[in-house]
Amino acid sequence: MPKTMTKQVEQTERQQALARYAILDTDREDVFDQVVRIAARELDAPMALVSFVDDKRQWFKAEYGFGTRETGLDKSICVKAIEHEGVFVVPNAEHDPRVCGNPLVIGEPGIRFYAGAPLMSRCGVAVGMICVLDTQVRPGITPAQQACLERLAQAVVTLLESRCPPAAAAAEVIG
Repeated sequence: MPKTMTKQVEQTERQQALARYAILDTDREDVFDQVVRIAARELDAPMALVSFVDDKRQWFKAEYGFGTRETGLDKSICVKAIEHEGVFVVPNAEHDPRVCGNPLVIGEPGIRFYAGAPLMSRCGVAVGMICVLDTQVRPGITPAQQACLERLAQAVVTLLESRCPPAAAAAEVIG
């Protein structure tokens, strides 16, 4: 399958998973807010997000220190991160060709560092990221910090799955 077609299929699967989770545009919830506070504390970051990527925007179920609930995909580092397998780390966004032209890097707030773990649906498609951001360049993350992000991502997905009606969850597994 051509790479372009693969991205289209992944986008369709992502939209279907997000629809099953019925998470977009829901109210803030303390449990998700706690997750971003833990991520920010454990990675010593001024900003943290639980971000979901749909076809037109990234929407934040929870945000700490970022100050908005959504951005367009042109301002999304998460849209690049979900294309990457596993934890995605950008030590210096100004010098990383994947994100250096992002408006949030070249303008306010001047993001320099990004680390995120994908939120993988039961069918294996990334629906978003849990991530931390900083306006300071960093050398990367430690193995313990990576494990923390991965565990928090698993916790977010468990929360999503617990809301998914059993019929919808079974349909996702069947395919």
